[in-house]
Amino acid sequence: MTGQEFKILFKQDKAYLTPEKSLTFGQVGLPEIAKSFKAPAFWTIRVLNYREAEQKLFCEVLSYQVGDTDFPFNQKTLADKLKAIKTVTFRSIDTGGLLRTLASTTPISFLPTKETPVFRQEVRPETIETITRQPIRKVITETFFIPLKNVQFKLGGVSFEKKFKDYNKTIELNISNYDIREEFDAVKNYFANVLNTRKIQVTAIIEITDNEITSVIAKSPEIDKIDKQLIDNVKFEFVKATKKKVTVEVDKNLFTMEEYFDTFGEKNFKSNTFYNDEKELFEDLLKITNTKHYKHLRFLSSKHSHQTMKLRFIHKPFSFIFLIAGDRNYHLIWETLDTEEATYVWHIDNNLQALKTALRKIEDIINIIKVQGKTAYINSNDDPFRRIYHDYSELVDGFVKWKGELESVLT
Repeated sequence: MTGQEFKILFKQDKAYLTPEKSLTFGQVGLPEIAKSFKAPAFWTIRVLNYREAEQKLFCEVLSYQVGDTDFPFNQKTLADKLKAIKTVTFRSIDTGGLLRTLASTTPISFLPTKETPVFRQEVRPETIETITRQPIRKVITETFFIPLKNVQFKLGGVSFEKKFKDYNKTIELNISNYDIREEFDAVKNYFANVLNTRKIQVTAIIEITDNEITSVIAKSPEIDKIDKQLIDNVKFEFVKATKKKVTVEVDKNLFTMEEYFDTFGEKNFKSNTFYNDEKELFEDLLKITNTKHYKHLRFLSSKHSHQTMKLRFIHKPFSFIFLIAGDRNYHLIWETLDTEEATYVWHIDNNLQALKTALRKIEDIINIIKVQGKTAYINSNDDPFRRIYHDYSELVDGFVKWKGELESVLT
């Protein structure tokens, strides 16, 4: 198979050398930034080495394209051998080709950057001298600052447009960083806070041949600083900001994680930018807050019935509604994060309709408490609920005492 040209087809998170058998991105050596192709894409490849015993192909990429495709005749005739392939490696993968075919949903064709050819015009063989025209090359090198708000975060880096005095067209500059995702664009002001700068420094090197751009390289020390640790710091800053945000005028008091970020997060922010589920958000809230009820919340979280009800968040006072399923009843438990409030426990019938009704009722209860205070609710209350008080003295283990009282109530 050495020397043969094939196509490798990508659909979502799978790669195909034959229609019947797929390979993982790990088997074809794609970097970790490649998670899934937004649309079918294919690369034209040439086999440089075929190791049958190792079931391995070593290839070079000839072109990168977006769109569906059929395999060429020679590839179909070798389908049986290709089905046995377990590993595909490449001499190199062009970053632009990879990112464009990953992210594009419209047909494109992209050839890897190659050396700029030298154009020669030769006269008849009997002519003694050969006339050669060298291309006109120039290089623009410039260091400048650009506001971070004018930079677009995208998959695998950032981009922006700029005009240079030695070239009459706007040039798109891309700065690579595989830790960056396009969802971060909605919270880039928090990246500015953590980086402690509103502007980034950029050094651009642009090569122009015969008035056509042949190479663009852009680097930024601030963009290079963005790694997993810095992104975690941005995430913490974002969560702190939503927690401190002045309460907006909404009728709701109980929020799922998605509803919480829709209400108190930035415009266009998606909850899965930082968190896969509410358990991850809960863990971070415990890390970034000097909570008075750390052990209590840990215990309640371990007992919460995530499969029945998503954890509910209350913005003010910042608190949670947990669900603990008993043998005969559901128990809804209200516990605050960092205020000295008692733990409220409501008992309801063990069915989903009763649970939905109870959650709506707790919305109303919290409104009453916010407007009239706890005493008004307690004095006028006919609900089957219990309060468990926290002991903050140093003479006893307040958590052990609280846990014993709670377990006696739940039984």
